[in-house]
Amino acid sequence: MYDKERSLHIHPLDRKNDLVVQRKPDEPTGATVKEHPLPTVATVKQLYASAFRCAKPDCLRPLYKTNDDTGDLVLNSRIAHIHARRAGGPRWIEMSAEDNRSASNLVLLCIEHSYEVDDFPILFPADILRQWKAVQFEEYQQVQRGWPLNDAEAGQAIGASLQSVDFHHAGAILEGVRAAERLSLSARNVRRGPATQAAAWLATRARARRSTAWDQDGNTIYAEPSSHETRQHKAALQEALTQACEDLIPAVHNVKVELAAAKASRPSVAPWVCWVSRAADDVVAASGTWPDTPELDDDDQLEATLDKLAQATDALSAAWRGELAQSPPPVPQPKPPAVEHNPMKDHLALLERARPYARVQHRPYDAALRAELAEAASAASEIPPVMSAFALGLDATCSLAAAVAANAEDDELAILTDQDAKHRPLSVAFCLLAETARISEQRGRLVAQEHAETALLALWDSVDWSDPSSWDPIDLNLQYVIWTGARLTSPEAVANRLTLALKQQPGVLLLLVTACAGWVETLDSETMKVRDYRRRYRQLPPWFPVQAVVRAAASATPVTVDQFGETVSDDAESLLAQVLWAAKYEPA
Repeated sequence: MYDKERSLHIHPLDRKNDLVVQRKPDEPTGATVKEHPLPTVATVKQLYASAFRCAKPDCLRPLYKTNDDTGDLVLNSRIAHIHARRAGGPRWIEMSAEDNRSASNLVLLCIEHSYEVDDFPILFPADILRQWKAVQFEEYQQVQRGWPLNDAEAGQAIGASLQSVDFHHAGAILEGVRAAERLSLSARNVRRGPATQAAAWLATRARARRSTAWDQDGNTIYAEPSSHETRQHKAALQEALTQACEDLIPAVHNVKVELAAAKASRPSVAPWVCWVSRAADDVVAASGTWPDTPELDDDDQLEATLDKLAQATDALSAAWRGELAQSPPPVPQPKPPAVEHNPMKDHLALLERARPYARVQHRPYDAALRAELAEAASAASEIPPVMSAFALGLDATCSLAAAVAANAEDDELAILTDQDAKHRPLSVAFCLLAETARISEQRGRLVAQEHAETALLALWDSVDWSDPSSWDPIDLNLQYVIWTGARLTSPEAVANRLTLALKQQPGVLLLLVTACAGWVETLDSETMKVRDYRRRYRQLPPWFPVQAVVRAAASATPVTVDQFGETVSDDAESLLAQVLWAAKYEPA
């Protein structure tokens, strides 16, 4: 066997030169692969005349065998190169053409072992093959049995050795290529199912969009299909995509079976086999996706994936032929699960640890847990007070903080109360103090209750509402502070105080209007999950300084309000417009 990597279309006896330079089909001009000439007929006759059986020590197969039907001798061996005839082949080293084609670099093996020594060159290095050759010659000298060949028989041995390995392996690679091409054709064919469903969805949308309207600013608003129709089309498209993937599974399995055969036949191409296998899996994955609304037009993702499959298959074929093939891309390494810090998850876990303190009254005070809850309250102040956040918002966090500290000594509670009054934003301080007073009242802790209520009132009196910094925009629970002030004093007292603040500093108008608005949340009509939340004035609070706001807003740019007092946005100007609309129907 001379070079199993050589192309089949060149006959071994056609080589005349001592050094053959062959250009690979996909290489640019000038790319060459070094290849030594074939051994001479005389050298082959010398080899067979001085050997009887396969050179591998434990193999008893003769170099020729008898046909049981005809009695004719049939060639049962191949001429193997110890150092490959072609650059990149098994055990290749730089050597002269004459040394490469000489008898000292050739060894006779049975057909099976001639394949094996080249498929696993690491297991069969040159020194091992030279030892086999020496033992084979020693055996010949002992038994004096060889195979004298004439010129025609020597030529036949040369041709069989050159071509047989390629023919031996060709079926595996050709079937793999065919299987990959069948997968590509099948993928394009099954794509028609999802395409049909997407087209039907598009047609439904096109019919619905014939009905148009205009928003309050004159912009065109297009109708969309009903949610029922949308769900039906979405489900039909998904079902078609799932069916497409299922239809491709047999083709992918076929590719992998043929690839396994190719890898077993020639282990050296294993990296390219893996590349084609991954590309086949990618084809299935791409067949299960479709661009989402509103376009719904197919993109080039599947075609790009099929191009990559063809690229991988071409590279495998080139590697099989012994050509300089494109290197397989790195094997994607499975990414370890991302360990992301999830503040909301941590917050919920903290609340869960504290909930037992709200269920029973005998648990001892846990100072560390209480400190965690007080710190978490600052983050909770940025959670809008909507129904879906009832169990995790500021109210819940401060209530649990008070429950955890409920069995602390009076002096410990006094220290906590003084610390709580200094917390910011303001809503955290007010809520912590208010919850401490409430829990203390429930537990009959009158001293602690009085201390907390006194601190709460002092804190309310200390706030300068004409100072813009008092209206912290990050504090989404600032309305809680105003309601608490109304409970501590009266709605009229709060309204007067805010009126005075506007008179002293009109610039706080928009900050005040924003902070005093309530919150509403919008639910998805299909899933009933929260879609978004926003500030909204459903009605003006009893402590709201209506007339002062109306006067201060006299020069404000008007924002459009619909017949129900709604605005498109919930920015400060839009909220002011809602207040002005409500003031017409709810004068202070």
